[in-house]
Amino acid sequence: MDVHKRSTKETLNMIFVILLSYILLVLPLIFFLAAAIAESIRTTQKGVAFFCRMGVIAAGIIFFAVHYQYWGVTRISSSSLSWTMVCISLLVGGLSLVSKYESRVALRCALLGSASLAFLWYFNGAYHH
Repeated sequence: MDVHKRSTKETLNMIFVILLSYILLVLPLIFFLAAAIAESIRTTQKGVAFFCRMGVIAAGIIFFAVHYQYWGVTRISSSSLSWTMVCISLLVGGLSLVSKYESRVALRCALLGSASLAFLWYFNGAYHH
């Protein structure tokens, strides 16, 4: 009976770790999508500035897709690619700071998305050098 309880507990711990890792991998996408939704709801005028802000958010989503392509599926680990993507992710965060978001929530979500994406790219292989 004790072996069965331990096996069940280990299984639940393993499922928890797997779910946590998937949540961490999808976290940047959730932040960027939340930023896009918050900004589109809050903005009254959809001019050139709006499309520039949406471009920054779209760039974050694209870099998330690149992260998934290289890390989640093929497991390619290149430190130069990782450092480049860390810098680009931080640049997207810097562009978010310069952009005049109508919504503070959108700004915070864009910054959190950029930071979490840079974090994931860093641990993809940039920390090796």
